[in-house]
Amino acid sequence: MSKYRKFVKFFLLAVFVGMTGCAELDELRVLNRRQAITIRDQSDEIARYRNQLASMSEKIRASEEEMEKLRKLAESIGGGVSVRDTVEGPVILFPEMILFDSGMATIKAQGEEALRKMARFLEENPASSLRIDGHTDSDPIIKTKHLWDSNHHLSAARALSVFHFLTKKGNIPEQRIHIAGFGPNRSIAPNTTPAGKKENRRVEFLILPTVASLPPKEVLFRE
Repeated sequence: MSKYRKFVKFFLLAVFVGMTGCAELDELRVLNRRQAITIRDQSDEIARYRNQLASMSEKIRASEEEMEKLRKLAESIGGGVSVRDTVEGPVILFPEMILFDSGMATIKAQGEEALRKMARFLEENPASSLRIDGHTDSDPIIKTKHLWDSNHHLSAARALSVFHFLTKKGNIPEQRIHIAGFGPNRSIAPNTTPAGKKENRRVEFLILPTVASLPPKEVLFRE
């Protein structure tokens, strides 16, 4: 009888150990599956980061190439034309004296030659659009106050003159060019000195990517 009891105990012990081993094996299998899923997810995330990094690097390279082209354009125009990067995009800055006489919005001969180079740049870069920004200093208009109600009026008129030149004589499609007149509101130097006022009297060309046309209104408001 004692042998039988020993056999039963041994058998039960073996069954218990076997069950415990199976449970541990199942747990290991579950852990392995979880680790495999984690590794897969991490690999996917790493791949996404690599793609994002490659895309960012490409954008930086393209931006540097565009800035270099704009610098060469500014150098070819001369006369103090400069290039700077802004939160809105790259800007080519034309001092007032290149394009206009004081208080006037009629483009000078020197300005027409400069704008022809801008037109050629736009022809060679059809993916780019342009916003023409007129700027003035803060001094009230005196000599030509019979022409302009305010500095805003003058700055907008100058931007419009450039727009007309580029679209009519430069043959640039109107939908690629926009205008804005900021008057003295976006100064880049103090208006307390003659040198600062001279810097603020300018026309800026903001380079923008061409925006696709909006869909018809019925599509926009379709429920």
